[in-house]
Amino acid sequence: MRDRNVIAWAVVSLVGFLVINFLMTQSFVQGSAAQSGELMKSSLIAIGLYAVTIVLAAMDWKPSFYLMGLVIALYTLGLIGVIVNMWNSHTTIEIRLLMSALSLALMAGNGYWLVLALRLRKRERDKRDRQRFSK
Repeated sequence: MRDRNVIAWAVVSLVGFLVINFLMTQSFVQGSAAQSGELMKSSLIAIGLYAVTIVLAAMDWKPSFYLMGLVIALYTLGLIGVIVNMWNSHTTIEIRLLMSALSLALMAGNGYWLVLALRLRKRERDKRDRQRFSK
């Protein structure tokens, strides 16, 4: 699965999550600053999960595609949580719109990752079928 676009968009997804995660802990977004330990824990978990799947994909381990999809789906659900949290908070409308727009943009990027991954999967399947049926 050594497709650079799929791996690059996974990195974009990770960076986007880290930015949104950082912003969500700021006092101007939530009204009160969250503890830095929460930010550090969630960031380290995200970096670890993404790093494992990216390294496995770079090593061309075929099932890494599915693990990476699971990680990206998990963090996409987190983005939905950001949107819901923003519209149930008491922050200004500008902050709500900004955070919702960032979350929606990252969700669109994750959707594009899915398109790239499905294209890669189809290409791999077609290659395998040509090898199997050309015998």
